[in-house]
Amino acid sequence: MLVAPAAISFDNEVRGLLVVLLGSAILMGSVWLIVSTNTGFRLGSLIAISAIFGWTAIMSLIWALYGIGLQGARPTWEVQAIHIGNPSVTANEANPPPGILDDLPNPVTCDRLGDQDCLPRAIEIVRTLGSSEVRAELDSIDGETIRAEVSAFHAALAGNDSRKLTGAELEADIERLIDQQRIRNEDLTLSELKGIAPGLIDEAQSRGWLELGDWNLEATQAAGEAITEAGDYLTQADLGFGPTDDQSNSFVVLDAFQQGGKPPRLSDGVWERVSNKVITSAMPRHPTNYTVVQVQRSLYKPTVAGQAPPPVEVDTGEPVISVLLRRNLGRFRLPGILVAIGSGLLFLASLLMLHTRDLEVRRRLEGGSAAP
Repeated sequence: MLVAPAAISFDNEVRGLLVVLLGSAILMGSVWLIVSTNTGFRLGSLIAISAIFGWTAIMSLIWALYGIGLQGARPTWEVQAIHIGNPSVTANEANPPPGILDDLPNPVTCDRLGDQDCLPRAIEIVRTLGSSEVRAELDSIDGETIRAEVSAFHAALAGNDSRKLTGAELEADIERLIDQQRIRNEDLTLSELKGIAPGLIDEAQSRGWLELGDWNLEATQAAGEAITEAGDYLTQADLGFGPTDDQSNSFVVLDAFQQGGKPPRLSDGVWERVSNKVITSAMPRHPTNYTVVQVQRSLYKPTVAGQAPPPVEVDTGEPVISVLLRRNLGRFRLPGILVAIGSGLLFLASLLMLHTRDLEVRRRLEGGSAAP
């Protein structure tokens, strides 16, 4: 009998429970005791119960408004389907895509802008529409700076340091870093460009270079939660990703597309803020929100001891995988709302009992005073 209590963590469970019970007994019990000694046991108990239910109704309403206290399930992204290849091809009987993906653009990229059969490469949009500052940031390789930094680093190393490179080895290391910078520039995705320079994406869409149908291109930062959920699902699915494949067990996130949900705000103007808030608040139900995250297997590059991991490069010979996710809004504020409703009804019921009692007391007093 003494062993079982010893296994309980008194710091976390029992102590917390005792503190809550003792605090409730002292705070509420003391008020009930004072009121009961002045008004009687029954009336004092009814007043104390009314006060408790009124307090819980106010507190739970604050929980529901601010999303604190008793909370339910948080909103999450749920994977609905996975499609391998071009989802816009509906004649694929072996791997038919979901109907919602019919108008999703072909994930294959092409250098020629305006080709409706494929997506334009983000770097080509930068080279065609970007300003000099944007091109300098996204489409430039400063080989002289890389050479100066690498040379200065190795020159500062001691002669017997194993990391020190000279001659042909130093030149090879510089060329490797320059090639890595080139890969990063060439593999720029449309979603990354949307987050860096959204004006270029809007201009490309207005010129007809980027046809998305009913879908909206989503920036990588905005789709971060959906990308994380899709990545976790892919590593657990039987698609060759994960620790079972020791050659190429990773993938590169390409683009993210969004459809549905409540209409976004078009500008930051006062009227647009007010009108969008009124319109979205008046909707009785939330429209279903979908996101498609597209990934592609990466090339296997072994890491070299003493060097930074090489940049992840897309294996163009592998098909694109489209992960369809649906937004589950959860029940985050539902517990607080239910407690507020329940406490409010009990509070009203206790007030009704107090009112009924007052009417009965008044009737008896009036009847007693009228008696001879």
